[in-house]
Amino acid sequence: MNDHEELSPKAKDIIDNNIVEVPIEVLCEVVFVLQGYYEVKRSEIHAKLTEFFEKTNSILPHRDAILKALEYFGKTSLDFVDCILAGYYELEQTPIDTFDGKLQKLIDKINNSVDG
Repeated sequence: MNDHEELSPKAKDIIDNNIVEVPIEVLCEVVFVLQGYYEVKRSEIHAKLTEFFEKTNSILPHRDAILKALEYFGKTSLDFVDCILAGYYELEQTPIDTFDGKLQKLIDKINNSVDG
């Protein structure tokens, strides 16, 4: 965000000069802060974080599923954790049983796109 005179350059230096591992829990916090505190639009969060993971030397567990989750986050009103579950479901074939109607609707849509 380049919002801190001292810490922002340090963060940039770390990212530019190291292999950075981003645990999913940290990514969830980043999404939460960007959306809640900085009021960044969902589509911009998707675009910027996807760009970050594509252009940096970063390690992201379940990379493809998480990138898919960011895509879903940018296009839906689901919370990010539900988007992660949908990414796991679609790309890692992780079974998901949910009582969350919005998440179930996305799972059904995924199933329909695979079937048809």
